[in-house]
Amino acid sequence: MTYAMDNITMIDFDSGVLNDDRLLVIDDNEDIADILEEVGLDAGYSVQSAHKPNQVQKIYQEFNPTVIFLDLGLIEDGSGYGDEGLDVLRYLSEQNCKARIVIISGKSRRKRELTQIQGQGLHLSMVGHISKPFDIDKIELMLIKMRGTERVTISD
Repeated sequence: MTYAMDNITMIDFDSGVLNDDRLLVIDDNEDIADILEEVGLDAGYSVQSAHKPNQVQKIYQEFNPTVIFLDLGLIEDGSGYGDEGLDVLRYLSEQNCKARIVIISGKSRRKRELTQIQGQGLHLSMVGHISKPFDIDKIELMLIKMRGTERVTISD
């Protein structure tokens, strides 16, 4: 699919449909990011990925996501963003991010919950957390629900 970015609306030129649902996948594992991208596309989202913390700022600002999947175990790349994803949450807070954020990580349930609470303390819309490995069908259903007005809370 081909998309044009204008910082607000994505246009799918193949179907002529305006797409206001934008998913940003932040995960250093490109295989997992590719799977999440496919699930997002199947659920009707425009999708972009950042595989390194230093890519997050540019992609976030240009893409203006409505949903963000965030891995906590990001590899430090010299950008100043830490290896636990918390620094990415701080950046998103500084940008007054309104996207709904889902933590998708292999870290312990306690670590995911604590990071979710920290994100809420940063005034971010933390809607939940999912452990790796994950259920693709569950993620697709969650994304579809988030396209509507339904309030969604996620945990496993």
